[in-house]
Amino acid sequence: MRSYEVMIAYHPDTGDAGVKELLDRAKQVIGASGGELTQAVDWGVRDLAYHIAKQRRGIYYVIEFKGTGATVAELERNLRISDRVLRYITVQVDPDRPPLEPPRARRDAAAAEGEGAPEGAARDSENPTDETRDPESPEAL
Repeated sequence: MRSYEVMIAYHPDTGDAGVKELLDRAKQVIGASGGELTQAVDWGVRDLAYHIAKQRRGIYYVIEFKGTGATVAELERNLRISDRVLRYITVQVDPDRPPLEPPRARRDAAAAEGEGAPEGAARDSENPTDETRDPESPEAL
């Protein structure tokens, strides 16, 4: 069996109980098709890249599972017919990849890595940028 990952964007009005019901249905489909659920990660409510069905936000979940092509086809068929699913995408992943982690806020990630000042905040005064040079001076040519 191969490892797959499906990212699902649910309608934001679905609510916690509705999302739990949809996730249980996806788990049932994976199990009934001979697949094995590895992990399900809640990414929370996030902005969509563009409006889908007049919605700006979606509830994101990432489900990692092992299965066959028939498992993927059956899961995608069930996702396609649900009105509460805005979008989904299934990809094959490397089975040796480390487990998924819930995404952290960007500010938390930068603090954890020790990045204090934003890039380009401190400039070297000895090396002026192109913006400060006179375009007509011989040095610019």
